[in-house]
Amino acid sequence: MTLKVVCVCAAWCGTCRDYLPVLTAMAEARPEWRMHWVDVEDFEAALDETDITTFPMILIEDGEGALCFAGPVTPQPGMLQRLCDAAQQGSLRLDEAEGATWQPLLKALKLRNEMTLNRLNC
Repeated sequence: MTLKVVCVCAAWCGTCRDYLPVLTAMAEARPEWRMHWVDVEDFEAALDETDITTFPMILIEDGEGALCFAGPVTPQPGMLQRLCDAAQQGSLRLDEAEGATWQPLLKALKLRNEMTLNRLNC
Protein backbone atom coordinates (compact mmCIF):
# COMPACT_ATOMS: atom_id res chain seq x y z
CA MET A 1 0.00 0.00 0.00
CA THR A 2 1.24 3.46 -0.85
CA LEU A 3 1.48 5.87 2.03
CA LYS A 4 1.78 9.63 1.92
CA VAL A 5 3.98 10.86 4.76
CA VAL A 6 4.09 14.59 5.38
CA CYS A 7 6.61 16.04 7.79
CA VAL A 8 5.54 19.50 8.89
CA CYS A 9 8.58 21.37 10.12
CA ALA A 10 10.11 24.81 10.19
CA ALA A 11 13.26 25.93 8.43
CA TRP A 12 14.40 27.72 11.59
CA CYS A 13 14.02 24.60 13.77
CA GLY A 14 17.27 22.78 14.56
CA THR A 15 15.43 19.56 15.44
CA CYS A 16 13.72 19.66 12.04
CA ARG A 17 17.02 20.12 10.24
CA ASP A 18 18.42 17.17 12.20
CA TYR A 19 15.33 15.10 11.28
CA LEU A 20 15.60 15.70 7.52
CA PRO A 21 18.25 12.96 7.01
CA VAL A 22 15.94 10.48 8.80
CA LEU A 23 13.09 11.30 6.44
CA THR A 24 15.41 11.26 3.42
CA ALA A 25 16.78 7.83 4.35
CA MET A 26 13.25 6.47 4.72
CA ALA A 27 12.29 7.93 1.34
CA GLU A 28 15.24 6.12 -0.24
CA ALA A 29 14.46 2.86 1.56
CA ARG A 30 10.71 2.93 0.80
CA PRO A 31 10.26 4.53 -2.64
CA GLU A 32 6.64 3.35 -2.78
CA TRP A 33 5.85 5.76 0.06
CA ARG A 34 5.55 9.43 -0.86
CA MET A 35 7.53 11.49 1.62
CA HIS A 36 7.07 15.27 1.75
CA TRP A 37 8.93 17.89 3.72
CA VAL A 38 6.64 20.89 4.34
CA ASP A 39 7.76 24.15 5.92
CA VAL A 40 5.05 25.36 8.29
CA GLU A 41 5.54 28.94 7.14
CA ASP A 42 4.58 28.00 3.58
CA PHE A 43 1.14 26.87 4.81
CA GLU A 44 0.35 29.36 7.59
CA ALA A 45 -3.22 30.00 6.38
CA ALA A 46 -4.03 26.29 6.19
CA LEU A 47 -2.65 25.74 9.68
CA ASP A 48 -4.41 28.72 11.24
CA GLU A 49 -6.73 26.56 13.38
CA THR A 50 -4.18 23.82 14.04
CA ASP A 51 -2.41 23.68 17.37
CA ILE A 52 1.16 22.72 16.57
CA THR A 53 2.93 22.30 19.86
CA THR A 54 6.25 20.92 18.70
CA PHE A 55 8.18 19.78 15.64
CA PRO A 56 8.43 17.54 13.75
CA MET A 57 4.72 16.92 13.12
CA ILE A 58 3.95 13.89 11.00
CA LEU A 59 0.83 13.19 8.98
CA ILE A 60 0.37 9.75 7.44
CA GLU A 61 -2.30 9.17 4.83
CA ASP A 62 -3.06 5.72 3.44
CA GLY A 63 -3.54 4.87 -0.24
CA GLU A 64 -7.26 5.58 0.03
CA GLY A 65 -6.66 9.08 1.35
CA ALA A 66 -7.65 8.30 4.95
CA LEU A 67 -5.62 10.04 7.62
CA CYS A 68 -3.97 7.38 9.76
CA PHE A 69 -1.81 9.51 12.04
CA ALA A 70 -1.30 13.19 12.79
CA GLY A 71 0.91 14.38 15.58
CA PRO A 72 4.38 15.07 16.85
CA VAL A 73 7.00 12.34 16.81
CA THR A 74 10.30 11.93 18.52
CA PRO A 75 13.05 12.56 15.99
CA GLN A 76 14.19 8.95 15.87
CA PRO A 77 14.20 6.73 12.77
CA GLY A 78 12.54 3.78 14.48
CA MET A 79 9.48 5.74 15.61
CA LEU A 80 8.55 6.93 12.12
CA GLN A 81 9.14 3.46 10.67
CA ARG A 82 6.85 1.85 13.27
CA LEU A 83 4.11 4.40 12.65
CA CYS A 84 4.30 3.88 8.88
CA ASP A 85 4.30 0.10 9.25
CA ALA A 86 1.22 0.28 11.50
CA ALA A 87 -0.55 2.57 9.03
CA GLN A 88 0.30 0.26 6.16
CA GLN A 89 -1.08 -2.73 8.09
CA GLY A 90 -4.31 -0.83 8.75
CA SER A 91 -3.90 -0.68 12.52
CA LEU A 92 -3.72 3.13 12.63
CA ARG A 93 -6.60 5.39 11.65
CA LEU A 94 -7.82 8.70 13.00
CA ASP A 95 -11.53 9.20 13.48
CA GLU A 96 -13.18 12.00 11.51
CA ALA A 97 -13.16 14.46 14.41
CA GLU A 98 -9.42 14.03 14.98
CA GLY A 99 -8.66 14.20 11.27
CA ALA A 100 -10.80 17.31 10.68
CA THR A 101 -8.15 19.51 12.28
CA TRP A 102 -5.69 18.58 9.56
CA GLN A 103 -8.03 18.75 6.57
CA PRO A 104 -7.20 22.38 5.65
CA LEU A 105 -3.50 21.48 5.41
CA LEU A 106 -4.17 18.28 3.47
CA LYS A 107 -6.45 20.19 1.09
CA ALA A 108 -3.79 22.89 0.60
CA LEU A 109 -1.18 20.22 -0.12
CA LYS A 110 -3.43 18.56 -2.69
CA LEU A 111 -4.20 21.87 -4.37
CA ARG A 112 -0.56 22.78 -4.67
CA ASN A 113 1.19 21.10 -7.56
CA GLU A 114 3.12 18.11 -6.16
CA MET A 115 6.20 19.22 -8.05
CA THR A 116 6.40 22.36 -5.93
CA LEU A 117 6.41 20.41 -2.67
CA ASN A 118 9.70 19.28 -1.34
CA ARG A 119 9.09 15.67 -2.27
CA LEU A 120 11.96 13.58 -1.06
CA ASN A 121 11.63 10.63 -3.41
CA CYS A 122 11.06 12.18 -6.81
